[in-house]
Amino acid sequence: MSRRHRERFHHHDVAITPNWRLRFSILFITVTLFGVGVVSPYALITLAIDGLSAGIVLIPPMMAGLWVMRFARLDHMPLRWHLLLGTSVGLGGLSLAILLGGVSGVLQRPVWLAIYIALTTVGVLRVKHLWLAFRTTQPRAPSHDKSVNFISALLLLACPFAIMSLLAAVNAPGLIWQEEGFGYDVLEYHLQLPKEYLAEGRISYRPHNVYGNFPANVEMLYLTAMILHGPHVDVGVIANLIHAALMWLTVFAAWVVGKDFSPRAGAVAAVAMGTCGWVPYLSGLAYTEGGLLFFGMVATGLTLRALRLNQQDKHNPPGQWRLWTLASAMAGLACGCKYTAGPMIALPLCLAAFWTPTTSVVRRLGFACAFSLATLTTLSPWLIKNAVATGNPVFPLLNQVFKAQPEGWSVAQDARWMAGHKPAPSERSMTAKLRTLWNRTAADEKHRFGPIVLILAVAGLALRRIRREDMTLIFLLFAQLTVWLFATHLYARFAVVLLIPLTLLAGSILRETKPIAVRAGVFTLLAIGCLWNGYFSGKLIAHEAIIGAPPSIFYDGQLPGYEYLQVINQDLPTSAKILMVGDAKAYYMRREVDYCVVFNRSDFIETVRSKTDEGIVDWLRENAYTHVLVNWAEINRLRQSYGFADVITPTLFDRLSQHGLHVYQAFDHPVDTARYITLYEVEPSN
Repeated sequence: MSRRHRERFHHHDVAITPNWRLRFSILFITVTLFGVGVVSPYALITLAIDGLSAGIVLIPPMMAGLWVMRFARLDHMPLRWHLLLGTSVGLGGLSLAILLGGVSGVLQRPVWLAIYIALTTVGVLRVKHLWLAFRTTQPRAPSHDKSVNFISALLLLACPFAIMSLLAAVNAPGLIWQEEGFGYDVLEYHLQLPKEYLAEGRISYRPHNVYGNFPANVEMLYLTAMILHGPHVDVGVIANLIHAALMWLTVFAAWVVGKDFSPRAGAVAAVAMGTCGWVPYLSGLAYTEGGLLFFGMVATGLTLRALRLNQQDKHNPPGQWRLWTLASAMAGLACGCKYTAGPMIALPLCLAAFWTPTTSVVRRLGFACAFSLATLTTLSPWLIKNAVATGNPVFPLLNQVFKAQPEGWSVAQDARWMAGHKPAPSERSMTAKLRTLWNRTAADEKHRFGPIVLILAVAGLALRRIRREDMTLIFLLFAQLTVWLFATHLYARFAVVLLIPLTLLAGSILRETKPIAVRAGVFTLLAIGCLWNGYFSGKLIAHEAIIGAPPSIFYDGQLPGYEYLQVINQDLPTSAKILMVGDAKAYYMRREVDYCVVFNRSDFIETVRSKTDEGIVDWLRENAYTHVLVNWAEINRLRQSYGFADVITPTLFDRLSQHGLHVYQAFDHPVDTARYITLYEVEPSN
């Protein structure tokens, strides 16, 4: 790093980092690990083993990504931004690299081990470079404003949430959160599809699982874990920890972005995010919201920084074009985690780029076009993949426009998809939508948002002059609320993106120096909010009886209700070929099985509709099926939500038993007395 860069580096951040901040970080980690061990020593052991594995996946690309600031000629930015952008570019770049390697059939472990060695090498070189710059910078006198240190110390209130996050994450997927179907989506596609890609040796179209067409930047990190560690069934906890890491990286991002306002604002934003009930809740699910929030927060922070530069110099502020480019690239990575990021993050930030108060409309258009282009650049690999495989770049969305009907899909599947992703009939009026919004955000019975972040966000706007950055955050919040109300099926989890503008608005309440009474009020509200959210999050965790269970309790059939997995994985001969009906949770199957999610076309169901009972059994034999697993509980659940074919009934299988399909073993639910799971055997033809 040049002398000029060192001086700019010193001026902005490094020198004002006191030693107590390092001590505080060590204290935070120590208290968190101690808390996990007190609750469950086994959870601490699991965390040590699988946490190391998750670190092997995440840390090398994060270190290698630190070079982005050098290449973008943004070395003058504060150290915290070096760390944040290095992490986001490294993880986002890895996801896209895995995608490109996967579609090319390059998923072999030796190849990616070599790539990881290279990432580690270049990352260590960059870390050494930054460390030398840090060491050669003369420290500046620290601030004597004790309130800054005090509110930073309030971050210790996030320790219970970090403990709960890790306790949730160290449990095998499928064990916790009844509201999420005990991680049904995780086992159906978030982890199941990477498992299939690895087994096939490439990323390709899945005619039996429509979710394989969703953008999957976070799932590519799970796939990386399977490639590096394996076997796939033991990667579930590692995947949870990767997602938990993304949630806490979002907390770090909130601090980095908020600190651009003031040190107090950064601390308040981090506390507001880190003590939100959604953080421990989502840490126990290998979903995509962690990536959505992380990349979305980084994109928002870069946008605000670019706007601030323009306010300082409306003609040609240094680095503004590069900031807009990085912001839009991060927005594209957020869209690559979840399509909803398009209208909820990328589009409003793009409009903010056009809204930049420059002296020329042409320049504004240039900012907006540059933003759109960079967003499409980082999202385009997913769009191209879908366009080639299905004919619709955003399949299965907007299929009424593109009219794509790839294998396993038809007009009937389109209709079912549309019907299954609408709000319930009782929630479709405007009054009902607003009531649902209230009940699933501010008045959420699980208090995963909590009232304090909402109160501080509103108070922050009321107690100071509104600036352009505030208007950008308000517009972002308005766009997100509008999309949630009119373009989603009103799930509470889909509203988690609101945390990006809310936490930054909450932090900005202390953007300027406030009277001691105001600061004391903010500190008190933060403390009360942490206790409030902690109480309800603690109740959720306690209700789940979390102990840190390994995946083996599932695939070995040790957990009540999952005994059928032990039969399938261990008792059936290796030559057995299994068809799953109703159940798409194939992740814990240690053999290849055929399944179909409810939205895709099922060859078995079509056969039932078109053939006689004897013809159905003959079809099973012709396709070499030896066993059929029917999950009656899942069929009944789907009929009450997305819908399930009415031709699949116990009566049908009773008739088929007269033509060569007999019960191999029936499994009872540990609680419910209704018919649960039946495993049938197909008699060979005479």
